Amino acid sequence: MLVCSRAILASASPKFPRVIRPSGGTPVHLYTDDVDEQTMQQLINLSRSRMVVGYVAAMPDVHLGKGATIGSVFASRDFVCPNAVGVDIGCGMCAVKVPGLTRLGLSETFLVKLHGQLVQRIPTGFNSHEKASPEMRGAMKRLMEEHNPTAHTRRVIGERHVRQIGTLGGGNHFIELLYDEEESIWLMLHSGSRNIGNVTAQYYDGLAARQTGTSKENLAHLAIASEAGQNYLRDMHFCQAYAMENRKFMMNSFVGAVRDLTGKVPDWSTLVNIHHNYCECEDCSHGAGRKLSRNAAKRVVGVDELNEMMEGIIWDSNAAKLVRDEAPVAYKDLKEVMVNQEDLVEVVHKLKPLMNMKGY
Repeated sequence: MLVCSRAILASASPKFPRVIRPSGGTPVHLYTDDVDEQTMQQLINLSRSRMVVGYVAAMPDVHLGKGATIGSVFASRDFVCPNAVGVDIGCGMCAVKVPGLTRLGLSETFLVKLHGQLVQRIPTGFNSHEKASPEMRGAMKRLMEEHNPTAHTRRVIGERHVRQIGTLGGGNHFIELLYDEEESIWLMLHSGSRNIGNVTAQYYDGLAARQTGTSKENLAHLAIASEAGQNYLRDMHFCQAYAMENRKFMMNSFVGAVRDLTGKVPDWSTLVNIHHNYCECEDCSHGAGRKLSRNAAKRVVGVDELNEMMEGIIWDSNAAKLVRDEAPVAYKDLKEVMVNQEDLVEVVHKLKPLMNMKGY
């Protein structure tokens, strides 16, 4: 199940946040009781960093990361930490409602055809479009003009990055057709900045490590006022814009497939397209959050078990062996996650999938 929500101003919750006061660090505000020992130690280490101003907040989806804790939020006056933003800069969600389509009106045959159309239209994993369309080239030209990446990033950008506009990627990225509490149909996808976000993050992680004499795992950071810090923010904003454009192109392909099969088009006033890997002044959980590491999930979940979990959902069951690390049991209970942040977000819709396409 996926939840559409909007942020609200936090009030005094009777249960959360639970405040931990580590020795030598800022307070840690926990919005969950589900924090393992390693993750808690990582949060405490973060709270002791000179970067942090005020306190560290741990969202309900919090879990162990490679350096910065996934699901952690902190303010910094003087520093920016590339590792805290992550390697998929601008990763986020895009969703839109399609009036006139309902759950009961969609057959299994339609969902199978739609899945096949998406496979043809949207490359996944490390794949790109075979050729860059004029629209892709125009989008990249516009992104370069409007967001002015640094000379370093301009040298890095190549044909590959043009052809990756409108592609899904892998990992936890997906495309789904879902229904809400009124059985109305939504189109949703989750993706980010593809290779350009990754190479940008790796470059500035390395630069921060050299400047601070530490590793990205130890939260290497850049002074915001420095040339390197300003360059990172500049390139981060470019990658965010690229990620948003990537989702727009994919959503247009998704909408085109649905229109060709049903004649229906979305209500664009319902469109949501938002990042969740970036620097900003507010936050909530980005998903349920991992309960099992990828390796642990692969050890625990078998192919037959995953296919049982996906029963009733049209998807590529032949890929089960490759995506066992994304099995539902690898994640925390979403209902509990939403309850724990009820003072941070307002639930607008609850969406359940009918068709899923994974990147692998």
